[in-house]
Formats: sequence, C-alpha cells, structure tokens
Amino acid sequence: MKIAVMMRPIDQDNSFGVFMGNLLRALLKMDRTNSYLLLYKEPKHFGRFANFANAKELLLPSRHKLFWDQFTVPLAAWRERADIIYNPKFSVPFFSHCPVTMGLHEPAWWAIPEHHTWWDNAYMRTMLPFYCRKSSHFFPWTQFMLDENRKYLRFAFKNATVTYTGLDASFHRSYHPSDLNEFRRKRGLPEKFILSVTRVENLGNKSAFFSGTKNVETTLRAFVQVRPRIPHQLVIVGRRVQEYLEHVGWNKSDFEGVHFTGFVPNEDLAKLYRLAALFVIPSFYEGCGIAMIEALASGCPVVASRTGSCAEVGGGAAILADPYDPSDFATKMLDVLTNEKLEAELRRKSLERAAFFNWERTARLTLKGLEDVVKQRRNEKTPRATAHLR
Repeated sequence: MKIAVMMRPIDQDNSFGVFMGNLLRALLKMDRTNSYLLLYKEPKHFGRFANFANAKELLLPSRHKLFWDQFTVPLAAWRERADIIYNPKFSVPFFSHCPVTMGLHEPAWWAIPEHHTWWDNAYMRTMLPFYCRKSSHFFPWTQFMLDENRKYLRFAFKNATVTYTGLDASFHRSYHPSDLNEFRRKRGLPEKFILSVTRVENLGNKSAFFSGTKNVETTLRAFVQVRPRIPHQLVIVGRRVQEYLEHVGWNKSDFEGVHFTGFVPNEDLAKLYRLAALFVIPSFYEGCGIAMIEALASGCPVVASRTGSCAEVGGGAAILADPYDPSDFATKMLDVLTNEKLEAELRRKSLERAAFFNWERTARLTLKGLEDVVKQRRNEKTPRATAHLR
C-alpha cells in the first residue's frame, strides 16, 4: 500500500506541526510494509524524512493552499499511484482516484464562533461538511472532538478512530538538577512558581487578539486570590499575553508576582514543567489539551478545567475546577500547594497517566484506520470485476 500524506500542516509552528512531525517519524520507523509519499507545499521541512527508505518526498509549490489541496495533491497522488490520501488536518481533495481521509478537530466555528474571524467561520461552516462527506475515515485526537463534531455537524462519523497524541522527545528527557537550576537562573525564574501555557492571538489575523478560549484571565484572577497565602509566583508562557491582558483592562500593577516569558520552544518548555510546582489550565473549550499532557509527562501536578477534553485527558490524574469560577480554581490550587501528600500523589498519578500517550500507539491506530479503508475499497471492486469477466 502506498500512502500519500498531505504535509502542509507540518509548516505550522503549533500543535499541528508537532503532531505531524512525530506521527510521521513513528509511522516510518514502525511500518516496513507500506510506502509513504510525503507531499510538501513549502520547502521548510522538505527532506526531513529523506533517511527513511520507505518514504518518498515531493516538493509541490503552489501559491494558494486551496489549489494545492484540490488539484496539486490529487494529481501527484494519481501520478505516483497512491492507494490512499491522508491529511492530518481537516480538508481533503474532492476529486481523487483513491480514498481520502482526514483528521478531525473540535468544531470551534460552531461552538465558539466569537473566537474566530468571520471569514474563518464562513469558510469552515461552508466547507467542513463537504470535506466530511468526502472523507472515508476520520482521526480525532480525543473522544471529545468526535462527540462535538457529531453534536454540531450532525454526522454519524461511524468510520472514526480516536488516536490521541504523543509527546515530543524533549518531554521524556532526564535533566540533572544542576541543569535545571542553571536554566532557572538564565530565565530569571522564581524559586517556586505556578505555570500557565496559554494563547491569546487570533491565528487567522496576527495583528489581532481573540478573547481567549485558553482563559488566562481565570488563571490570573485565581492567582491574585491565593497570592497573599503562598510563596509561589506565576509564570505565563505565550506570545503577547501581557499585551493582551493590558488591552482588555489589566494594569501593570495587577501583575505583581507574574512573569511573562513570551514564546518558549519545546525543549525549554519541558524544563519549565519540571521546575513548576503546579500547572493550571482553565480552558473554556479544550479539544485535546496537549499542554496538559506535557505537564503530566513531566510529573507536574495539574489543576484543569472540568469542561472540554481535560477530564478525558487527565484520566483521574488531575484536579478539576470550574473555568468560569476563579475562586474554585484558587481553592484547588491552594489545596495542592499547601498539601505535600496531595502534591506527591498527583505527581505519581501524572506520570502514570502520561504513559498512555505515546507516538507508537498513535501511529498503529492511524495505520490500521488507513489499511481498513484501502482493504474495504479493494473488496468493493473485486465483485464488480468478477462479474465483468463472466
């Protein structure tokens, strides 16, 4: 079987790019039976998998991503005689000689349209149902993602495999205490701190903010409530977070004990989780909670939102709170930070739960879904061919 993979999402500096890179590496290492046709739109990561004998990489430049999706990709797949096309993101070619499959993510354009630009909402509300009708199989990262799509799109999504996600290798690395202390010194981090990893930018418009499904406001309000009672400070990771908070009315005087780091690469982020006393994620609408998985893998206690996928991802290893109630988060945060027995229990549970998320498992589930589609297509063709010969 030859699997054509639409590599356009790997160019994104977010969870899509991380997911694609790690999933492809796991697939290529694990699967020595099938071959992979990796189709790139940009040269940024072209050649990344050149050392794998079961992979062929093609660079197919195009000015517009829609043209690339709908014409460039199916034409290349036809020329290379691919048996199936897989896009980890949520679009597929409408016309192709072989089955097409795609990732499935939370339908935020229906659930929380106010957090997206009007043209994103219009495009996704129009096109996603068509992509779903065309796709032969779906790969949501969580059961929550699958359930939300069933709820809003009113599709059955019977051919779906919940794959979950794995972790970047940096989060499995061991760090010597002296290395962590040196990192703390270089970054100017406090001795004890609560960690928040958030996002406030509108991804469709880099000059604008959106109101924030990650809900950094609840994190900050909860911290202000517990601040007089603990020695910990608050470290917030993410681009332009302080600028956003000032934009919505917070003053610099409100940020006592708060450190804004800006963007932090994965390797440094792994060190932050190791140093943190507590990780807080009060998202209103969290589809997968990758940052939460990263915290769990680092053995960091977690207080998470009881909405979205956080309870599913946490699997009993995190304490849940109401994201609409900063006082609830403050109470749960204080419980962890002032109770050594509870903190130790959460650290143990975090590591146990994190073992569930690994790229080999994700790769095997993805491969099985792809193989099932191709097998079904071949079985459908066989009776017609036999009848014709008779």
